Amino acid sequence: MSLYHTAQNIEASALGQTIRESTWLFPAIESTHLLALALLGGAILIMSLSILGWGLKTPVAETYKSAHRYFNGAVLVLIITGVLLGISEPVKLYGRQAFWVKMISLAIALIVTYFAFNPLVRRGASGGTVRGVTVLTMVAWLMVAMAGRWIGFS
Repeated sequence: MSLYHTAQNIEASALGQTIRESTWLFPAIESTHLLALALLGGAILIMSLSILGWGLKTPVAETYKSAHRYFNGAVLVLIITGVLLGISEPVKLYGRQAFWVKMISLAIALIVTYFAFNPLVRRGASGGTVRGVTVLTMVAWLMVAMAGRWIGFS
């Protein structure tokens, strides 16, 4: 079975139809998705600007400890709501280049964040390496958000 046929089966599922045909369910899920994106963006900005010396004057470790909880919660909510949104219209998403750019960007953002950014910040690293990874992390998450917005226009 091809990926396209799988998308058709998911779209035809009871859950896919329920989300798509409901007057309030799709907008509620999408609103939650966007609120989680705003929370994630805020957490990334607070941590990143602090590392770059442009943000809060509290120690980076303290800022990270506080903001990281919100970041992880936002990522969890984004993934859950994103899957639910995808279940409602996978055939449409399958044919949109913006969706694939978002998925690739999301994979890159998660890898950079959890395997480079977080370990460096937890260790208290400083200097050019952590600054470079911080900028890369911000750019990766910005790309996820921009590609997500692009889906609506493609």
